[in-house]
Amino acid sequence: MKTAAITRVTDVRPLMATIALLIMAALAPLTAMNAGAQSTDPLATRVQFLHAATNTGEVEVHINNNEELDEFGYGDQSDWIDVDPGSVRVSITVDRAGFNYLLFDGNYPVPAGNDYYVVISDALILAGSFDTSPVAAGNGRVQVTHASADTPAVNIIVSGTDTTISDLSYPKSSDPLELPAGTYDLDIQLAETGDSLATVTGFTVAENTSYQLVAIGDPTSEEKPFEVKVMETGITEGAPVASPVATPAG
Repeated sequence: MKTAAITRVTDVRPLMATIALLIMAALAPLTAMNAGAQSTDPLATRVQFLHAATNTGEVEVHINNNEELDEFGYGDQSDWIDVDPGSVRVSITVDRAGFNYLLFDGNYPVPAGNDYYVVISDALILAGSFDTSPVAAGNGRVQVTHASADTPAVNIIVSGTDTTISDLSYPKSSDPLELPAGTYDLDIQLAETGDSLATVTGFTVAENTSYQLVAIGDPTSEEKPFEVKVMETGITEGAPVASPVATPAG
């Protein structure tokens, strides 16, 4: 599993140091491709941001002192941002009238050839890379990250399969799940009671695509309810044929 940094946003210097060390430790140099427009450059390095902090307003994101995102609000998901590998400075400020205070700032090394994701959640920043290692022919890969600080541990039942992701708590990520291409429904339940929190209907898994499903929101809020955001990238083709690990729905 290639999920990496889990970092507290309340202490700037330790935050960025932790991101640096954990990303370096957890990420292997992999060739990453975009699912919609695949790159032919094995050293292409990109990052995508998701704002999932219910208690934080709009933010600005700077990479190497260049503003990449402005007025980036809760629920927003950025386009892919190209990053020069090496030593990268990331700064995030919270928009305020007359003064934007610093959320975090630091320099850390970024290996080339990966697609990264960064989720800004309440109290923590969750960062990692998409797992783009080969899958069996006809399959895709799905991983779920629990980024809702106000939600207890959940179970996730995948329709048409015998698969259940059990007892996934904030701020953890599940093990990667390889699924045949197809359409699935997900039932997200409280692990303790079995009560349904949310359903994701018609989630489509495409061949040679890696998905990061991110649970965000507050189950008690009407304005920012519990929901699931989908982030994705492509997987290098040419994987060996193997028996599928699950049966597609429908």
